Amino acid sequence: MSLLITCDTGGWKTPTRLRSHLDDTELSSSDQMVAGEIGIDRLVRQGIDREANFATRRLAYCSGGIAICNEYRADLIDVGRSLHHRDLFSPAVRELPAATRSAIIEEIYSPYRTRVERQLLDMLRTWSYVVHLSVRTFNAKTRDGRWRRGDIGLLYDPSREDEVDWCMDLVEELYHTAPDLKVRRNHPWRGTNDSLTKALRGQFLPDVYLGIEVVLNRSWVARSVACRDETLSLIGDAIGELTGDLIERAA
Repeated sequence: MSLLITCDTGGWKTPTRLRSHLDDTELSSSDQMVAGEIGIDRLVRQGIDREANFATRRLAYCSGGIAICNEYRADLIDVGRSLHHRDLFSPAVRELPAATRSAIIEEIYSPYRTRVERQLLDMLRTWSYVVHLSVRTFNAKTRDGRWRRGDIGLLYDPSREDEVDWCMDLVEELYHTAPDLKVRRNHPWRGTNDSLTKALRGQFLPDVYLGIEVVLNRSWVARSVACRDETLSLIGDAIGELTGDLIERAA
């Protein structure tokens, strides 16, 4: 199946080479910013997004897609951002020496981006196009405390017709299989914002690459209950059915 599902922000490991750089800093513990720790609100993403990691693997399993998850800590660097983006590093990392920041890019950022690009190229040797879904979660509340509406956001480039059609088809599929889910398009932010999918659109033509961010509301995906797992399975099944149908039509 020409389906790749990635997770930029779900890792929690620290590369061996970086451990000495982080000694005696607030970043020395890999568990410091993991959601679920006592005193941390699960509804607010704190840097390391384990829920997105879990969701990515579940969606890939149910849809039959290939999963690639960044195994290293998102509180060190957000590998989904471009190198010039203001949120590439967390505030704590921005205070570290330039040599340390360069080492983080070399150890975490560059290998992950290269791995995703190589996987896409490898898949395109077999398939005429690839659907790439990049999974994240978003905070259940806005900064001013209002609850966000919507359970799932599908973020895409409106100028790419195939991405628009794919998202519309998924919305329709979920309407029939999971009618209680509120699916919104280009919410809670735009699909043309800085992201890995946006960067890859610049490398692959629109007729061979569909890059879509699937963002999940932490109001439900951060709760470790059977209903969450069942919902992710329904979404994964819908993605698998849709991608399979597209392949048959293209054949």
